[in-house]
Amino acid sequence: MRAVHWVIQENQGDSSTVRRMVQALESDGHVPHLVWLVKSLEVPPIPDLPDGVPIVCHGQGFVTRALHHPRLKAGMFFNPEIFRWEAFRSGWAGAMLSSDARAMTLSEAQVFLRQTGNAFVRPDADSKIFEGGVYDASGLSAVTEATAVPASTPVIVASTLDIEAEWRFFIVDREVVGCSEYRRWGRPSTDGAVPRLAIDFASELALRWSPSGVYCLDLASSGGRFGVVEANCFNASRFYGVVMERVLRAVNSYVVSRS
Repeated sequence: MRAVHWVIQENQGDSSTVRRMVQALESDGHVPHLVWLVKSLEVPPIPDLPDGVPIVCHGQGFVTRALHHPRLKAGMFFNPEIFRWEAFRSGWAGAMLSSDARAMTLSEAQVFLRQTGNAFVRPDADSKIFEGGVYDASGLSAVTEATAVPASTPVIVASTLDIEAEWRFFIVDREVVGCSEYRRWGRPSTDGAVPRLAIDFASELALRWSPSGVYCLDLASSGGRFGVVEANCFNASRFYGVVMERVLRAVNSYVVSRS
């Protein structure tokens, strides 16, 4: 197989994940390049990255830096117009966990919360402009004013749910290539088995619609029902308890087949 060059953010999360990625890629004949990203939106030069080779970026910092980079944008599986909650609801009609969710602006959400109390609120976009969670009006104002979120920002508002468990599925070319539990009853958990029914559901959803050739699909259960939480950009996603090596091999095969 042709070597894929991975540009990996060195200062991301757990350093052991970066080491495992490097070892897995090198053992399969691929080439990792470690980059330390700082608050500046610039990407430091990568002098040993050849022209014309297939590349993949990995690390949350690349989502805001690589999309318009002349070289690195080819290594991103992300379109901000598609990775939006409203697009997920359109593509996976009837499968979203929050069946009563509504789209509105941030200012409309604050009015809604003052009238009704608590609700789950998240940005419509796949962004960290503020953290999705359960808020009342004052709590939402505090978190969004602290980061100067514009009042016109599209958000999603839904009733609160008791979430039993959450699982992440890695999708490559519409096929589930790995999965892991990542939360149970609101607490981190990566050791639980992923139910066969959830795996089958993820497989059916990936065939029905996909926001990208490579992405992560998060499902959850509430009240005995499975539903979509969101899709995530693979380039910035955590692996949790998945068999990383299998996922990386699938991504490399996909990238090489299209280079």
